[in-house]
Amino acid sequence: MTKIIAYSPFRVSFGGGGTDINPFCDTYGGAVVNTTIDRGVTLIYTKDEYELEISSRDFLKSVIIGKENEEDDVLHKMSMLFQSRGIDRGRIAINAGVPPGSGLGSSSALITAVLALIYRIKGQITDPWEIAREAFRIEGDYFGVTLGKQDPFAVSLGGFKFMEFKSGKETIDRMAGSASFIKELEKRTLLVYTGKTRESSQVLRDQVEKSEKGSHEVVSNLLRMKELAYQMESAVKAGDFYRFTEAVNNGWILKKKLGKNVSNEKIDGIIKTASENGAAAARLMGGGGEGFILAISRKDELETLQKSLMDISSFVVRVSFEENGTKTF
Repeated sequence: MTKIIAYSPFRVSFGGGGTDINPFCDTYGGAVVNTTIDRGVTLIYTKDEYELEISSRDFLKSVIIGKENEEDDVLHKMSMLFQSRGIDRGRIAINAGVPPGSGLGSSSALITAVLALIYRIKGQITDPWEIAREAFRIEGDYFGVTLGKQDPFAVSLGGFKFMEFKSGKETIDRMAGSASFIKELEKRTLLVYTGKTRESSQVLRDQVEKSEKGSHEVVSNLLRMKELAYQMESAVKAGDFYRFTEAVNNGWILKKKLGKNVSNEKIDGIIKTASENGAAAARLMGGGGEGFILAISRKDELETLQKSLMDISSFVVRVSFEENGTKTF
């Protein structure tokens, strides 16, 4: 019995998120700093003679090609995508390391893994850049997700990196020579679950609508967030931990100004607790509203920080940075 596994890591964004979303990105260009981590989404394809079955532990749902159903949810759309590529037999199990809508790029991780799996099943070799570009188009046009360009590229390419999006092109700087800084940052990084997830598209649409209307405040804040991403890149190369974490904090202040639903009292409370118990920086991941908070500890204060946050969250975890992106085996 043939089995094929596709895996995409999740990503943590340190700054610049929001500048990679159109229409701002096409007009002014975007810049972000992110890394993939050692948690992600896994798809396991098992070949058999029956109509394609797709099941997800996280959605607690399964679908089968050929069963009449008018639902328009993710799994049904996914089954139609596989069918359109000539894959209509076997079964696919989806397992993720965090709940959907967590702010860690889980939607893009799922779609890049789906595409990688399709190409592997069909025996085709595809460049990770092309998978990222196709995933961005499919996630937006077919699945109807409002997203920035960083997510599919972050997870498909993998690693710690500075990314730019301008003039329709994507470039990355992996900041060679900064391995010691990146390793130290990795040792100080925590993810804190707020207790709920959300559909980031709903939060991001508010930013998109304001950008389309030419809101001076939104454009001004996004330009400042873009500049902070450049400052982060410079801080990494200079080994300046203070300047890096200061940029993370300043980016979060600006992010909250992009929409009324970006933060809430609970998120602000978790970040306040973090800052009072050893965090050099803290911010919510993703578009806003719920999900995971990134907390970066001050030197030698990670344990104190983690224990204090476990008093207010049931899921506070250390993570490792992942060098590899989407893969199949």
